Amino acid sequence: MIKVVTAKQMRGIDERTINEKKIPGLILMENAGSAVAAAVVEKFGNVSDLSVSVFSGKGNNGGDGFVAARRLVNMGADVTLFLVASREEVSGDAAVNLAAFEAMGGSIKEITEERHLNNFRIKFMHSAVMVDALLGTGLASAPRGMVGRMIHLMNEAGACKVAVDLPSGMDSDSGQIPGDCVWADITVTLGLPKVGLLTYPAKARVGKLVIADISIPSVVVDESPCAAYTLEAADIQNRLPKRWADSNKGSYGHLVMACGSVGMGGTTAMAGLAALRMGAGLVTAATPQGMAGVYETSVPEMMSLPLPQTKEGAIAFEAAEVFIKFAQGKTAALIGPGLRADPSTARFVREVIQKTHMPLVLDADGLNMISDDISVITERKAPTIMTPHPGEMARLTGKSVVEIQADRLGAAEALAKATGAVVALKGAGTIVAGPEGPPRINLTGNHGLAKGGSGDVLAGMIVGLLAQGCASMAAAEIAVWLHGRCADIYAEANDPRTMIPTDIVGLIPRALAGLGQ
Repeated sequence: MIKVVTAKQMRGIDERTINEKKIPGLILMENAGSAVAAAVVEKFGNVSDLSVSVFSGKGNNGGDGFVAARRLVNMGADVTLFLVASREEVSGDAAVNLAAFEAMGGSIKEITEERHLNNFRIKFMHSAVMVDALLGTGLASAPRGMVGRMIHLMNEAGACKVAVDLPSGMDSDSGQIPGDCVWADITVTLGLPKVGLLTYPAKARVGKLVIADISIPSVVVDESPCAAYTLEAADIQNRLPKRWADSNKGSYGHLVMACGSVGMGGTTAMAGLAALRMGAGLVTAATPQGMAGVYETSVPEMMSLPLPQTKEGAIAFEAAEVFIKFAQGKTAALIGPGLRADPSTARFVREVIQKTHMPLVLDADGLNMISDDISVITERKAPTIMTPHPGEMARLTGKSVVEIQADRLGAAEALAKATGAVVALKGAGTIVAGPEGPPRINLTGNHGLAKGGSGDVLAGMIVGLLAQGCASMAAAEIAVWLHGRCADIYAEANDPRTMIPTDIVGLIPRALAGLGQ
């Protein structure tokens, strides 16, 4: 896992590096600017005579830009440094590097007034590369004045845009964009990724993300707090349930799913197949009695448990006693996919949550049916995983969808701590949060997952791992990462928009094989 930090946390890491480990800020700045120059070289190869415009502010982010400009000049690039400030405003390490660039004959143009933009516009608008070193993590509000104008003009240009640390104009902690923001093709973030780089809407402006090593000691990183971790392939591989040569179906758990209603039977099939693909030994679909026989032919690998139903074809409250009795001795349960929002079904859901004692995944309408009173989750002793999308999350928390999306990390973390459950807040960059420790940000997946049924597959993958004995946090992390990885595998050969949820199920074997299992 890679730590993801806020601006304040990154400043703390920098200060410890400089003050405790005695690594001067000039060295960090030199390494940062060198990494930016290296990203340009990696993109273009030979940079001799390449037209580069470096736009720098007066702070340390600008100082990184000064170093990048000097490095690129030494490689033969045709570099012009546009300082969106006056020379007198630049101080500290940044001033040292500005002086060094000027001493080597570097071209510096100050932009402090509108007329300067008019004077230099033709030159910088025809650059092959624009380096954005304007603001860094210091944004407090929408960019104003010359900086705001400069960002707007950069976005109008056809140049390749390389951002230093993060594209200017985004909030590094929330991922929100309060005004103009650079549309970067490459972002070279320094030391560790910042929350905003991995969170929409800002993530769409990042382009290719490069995490640059600027010589921050690993001990400082290890000992410092963070806002979140990313999920990485190595973490997933090491946490998959073990398999044994002398095992049998009973070795890998038996899960029972309370899913489905008339018109929503496919949810049960998708969730059950996903659980089986993840390695669960036995799967029983507990569905309205009028539907139970369907799965014996459509999904022959699943068993069925017919449940009393309402006249509308939903699971009835009277089914709770049947389900609870059957669930005794089973290793995991899933409640929610395809349930109908029926008062009788809602009573069934609450009764089952309260009176079953195995690990549980609660999804879809299973979540909606408890949203008016989530104490049924907080009072539960067995491991519980909730998998809301933003709308369901809003209902669970009493917030609006806009509020949830504005702080996805905070929303997931707060609900997990309030309930003691693991929360997988679905969406682009799914967040997995537990009652303790920083949440996880998933980076796999694409827009092909934006289809009805994708969530049912994810719920099945999670409960399939729970049934095999996975801890709840590990089960959610593994399934979320693999779910997205399946979508990425599909996109390697196909347009993602053509993907359907059953394609995800079919690609689970390839995704697992890619982990070396």
